[in-house]
Amino acid sequence: MAGWNPAEILQEPNLRLTEAEVTDIRRRLPPPQDGQLYIDGVFEGGGVRGIAFLGALRCFADVGVRWRKVAGTSAGAITAALVAADFPIEELEQIIGNLNYVDFLTQKTSRLIWNGDPANDLGQPIRMILLLLLSRQLGQYSSAPFRNWIAQTLARRNLKTFADVKADSERDLKVVASDISRGEMLVLPDDLDRADVADPQYRALKQLLATPLSDCNQFEVAEAVRLSMSIPFFFEPGILGSPKDPNARRIVDGGILSNFPLWIYDFKPNPTEPTKRCPRWPTFGLRLVEQDNRSEKPITGPFDMLGAMFRTMMVARDQYHLNQASRDRVIEIDVTEANVTATEFNLTDEKKRILYRLGYLHAKNFLLYAWDWEKHLRRRGFEPQDCD
Repeated sequence: MAGWNPAEILQEPNLRLTEAEVTDIRRRLPPPQDGQLYIDGVFEGGGVRGIAFLGALRCFADVGVRWRKVAGTSAGAITAALVAADFPIEELEQIIGNLNYVDFLTQKTSRLIWNGDPANDLGQPIRMILLLLLSRQLGQYSSAPFRNWIAQTLARRNLKTFADVKADSERDLKVVASDISRGEMLVLPDDLDRADVADPQYRALKQLLATPLSDCNQFEVAEAVRLSMSIPFFFEPGILGSPKDPNARRIVDGGILSNFPLWIYDFKPNPTEPTKRCPRWPTFGLRLVEQDNRSEKPITGPFDMLGAMFRTMMVARDQYHLNQASRDRVIEIDVTEANVTATEFNLTDEKKRILYRLGYLHAKNFLLYAWDWEKHLRRRGFEPQDCD
């Protein structure tokens, strides 16, 4: 099997959902509204391994659901933005599957950056830092090529700003980034409305941008996604504010503070409300896992300790929020078989096929054997009969 052809992958025995399986899954989802089944989604970061989400999206498309509110971090933000643009699944498969990720690495920040295979960079953080010190840069690569690509791709669906997403009142998109200047998480575009306590006039961040905004939803989706996927040291940090302003905020990968923001669209039961408010449809979380990352790693020296602290920082907050009720709706896509690093930008077609297949298979098994809408509602404190 040569080249990228999702149709061939889906013909593998026992992979694609049967009509009977689709009927069973739809029966365990909330009732359709105006004849359509809806779901929300939150996508975890994970670098180029995010192509596994594409297989999961195809599985959901086979079920016949439509995405409404979506959110994500880093690679998950890329997926969320493309889903928010409402591309048909066949077009999305070609956009992502035929993408040459190396095109994003065409602009190094300095001629003194002479690294080798980018797939190995994150495994050699000391070498990366030494090169950056030598070149007086904050990242090896400019993220401008990626920003240009995502902006041009979204424009095919007439999506430029968050306001374009919200043109349909039921749609929403949120992107998580990390502000390392202020030491805080940003949920874009919402947090652009927050006042900057460091500003003498206590202005909102949207007023401090290089091009001030009157409405936070005027912020460009491509820029938000670029900020969210700026892997520290690998890509140069993004900037919110004027580049010449010493108080401008430096923004990096949202995974530093919340790589899996499953909580972003949640609300809790409120028994004091006269009219009970219930979720109308589920919010599924899609995350990428590897068996090696689930095991304990020995810490024998300072470099091991640095790596362990960094990994803990990226996952501890999200793990804390993953209680049993939350795990009921989390699709864990085990990508161990693909043997792909987050920065393996020279991804082969064979590895793309493996990731795509794993994404479909894990989504399928979850929907068939682990998911039940009514049980999920009860675990979150809602009564199904009150949610009709």
